[in-house]
Amino acid sequence: MNVDLLFWSKTKSNILKYLIFVEEWLSARELENKLSQSFPAIKKQLDNLEQAWIISKNKNWNRWKIEVTKEIKPVIFKIFLFDMINFLKDLKEKYFFLYDFLLWDLFFLDLTYKNWVDLIFIYSKVEDVFLNDVKKELSNFFDSYFLNIKISFFEKSDYEKRLKYADKFILNITKLNQDLIFN
Repeated sequence: MNVDLLFWSKTKSNILKYLIFVEEWLSARELENKLSQSFPAIKKQLDNLEQAWIISKNKNWNRWKIEVTKEIKPVIFKIFLFDMINFLKDLKEKYFFLYDFLLWDLFFLDLTYKNWVDLIFIYSKVEDVFLNDVKKELSNFFDSYFLNIKISFFEKSDYEKRLKYADKFILNITKLNQDLIFN
């Protein structure tokens, strides 16, 4: 999925990603610096989003807070989540040695967790250079969402061994991912 096409604009998409995943008090000028895009482009998209009742602007003391309205925020979050899950699935198909991926913690289920995600990949034995390619793609993708990721890679045999010996960490991750509808 290309969320830039869905929202008709890379600038608009980036604004929404930033507001959903970072969410801080800021003005349009500060948003311009954070997104490295021109002020007129930011201002135009903010005006469009406000007219569509997708964002609201509030002033508290001397600070502005631009935020996604609470009614639409879960919908946009789920669109971004869908994009992330599909990216991970595509990555798994692209690299033959990736056996599976598991999401850790409740980031994907709860909007109160901000700016981080834990991800575990299970892979077949492969050279480090290939794993580095995967890490680079993951980093670039999640950077576009303003998310810091902690990624762990487990060789399949090690994962299965830890599962067999009831490693609490592995059991918790596996249980959580069985409860998710995304896998």
